[in-house]
Amino acid sequence: MDRGPLLHAHQLADFTQPLMLDVRWYLDGRDGYQSYLNGHYPGAVFVDLDLVATAADRPAAGRHPLPSPEHFVKAIATLGVEPQRQVIVMDDVRGSVAARVWWMLDALGIEAYVLGEGLDSLNDVVLCKAPCDSTPASPWPSPRDTWPEHSIVTTNELESDPSRFFLLDARARARYLGDEEPIDRVGGHIPGATSLPWSEILDLLASKRWQLSPLIQDILANDRVPVAYCGSGVTACTLILAFRTLGRDVKLYPPSYSGWSSDPAHPICRVDCGHNID
Repeated sequence: MDRGPLLHAHQLADFTQPLMLDVRWYLDGRDGYQSYLNGHYPGAVFVDLDLVATAADRPAAGRHPLPSPEHFVKAIATLGVEPQRQVIVMDDVRGSVAARVWWMLDALGIEAYVLGEGLDSLNDVVLCKAPCDSTPASPWPSPRDTWPEHSIVTTNELESDPSRFFLLDARARARYLGDEEPIDRVGGHIPGATSLPWSEILDLLASKRWQLSPLIQDILANDRVPVAYCGSGVTACTLILAFRTLGRDVKLYPPSYSGWSSDPAHPICRVDCGHNID
């Protein structure tokens, strides 16, 4: 079956007993679990992003530090994830939060997908309003001690040789320019980064107009290593997901802007460092 990691609702029928994971999390502090109880895909198990996909807070590591693979594997096993089982991850924000869990599963070699348009695309599905319990999987060892080097970029790498990387900032453009900053110490972006809001690339993919974007074509053809970041390392994974569908691998900078800007010694830029998506 020819399919990429970004699914349309009609493709769900092509799967046989996949594990459905519902990841609700909101920047404004709303209760993701309550939102899940208000209506979710039948059989979908709720995933607490902060417990499953986030380590203890450390400023230099950003607001959502990556947990160790061992921690993550133990957490997802309790939700029913097994190494050979297909997993479909969804949310109600077009996959922009689900993409973080997808990225972590994918990095560990688990076959995972994201429902691209989220719950809004499930027009013909009667949503469930009762919690769905998971059947914990048998414990299985993490395939590695650290996240794969080919999937991430460290702060040391960005500092030592920034010209190697094509930095992509997935946040809203106003935050990229420093016009507004509701959370982090100071507004702006990592020097040299190009603005590529996650919602805009999803719009281009949905409309099939990505071939017309000079920025997308530049990223696909560029010799520099594309690296995605956002505020805390969550929605940046949406860019990684989108470019995977286009055949281009993009790395994650896990600390993202919150980690970078936590160090007063790091330079901050507030001017446009790249061309727009259109």
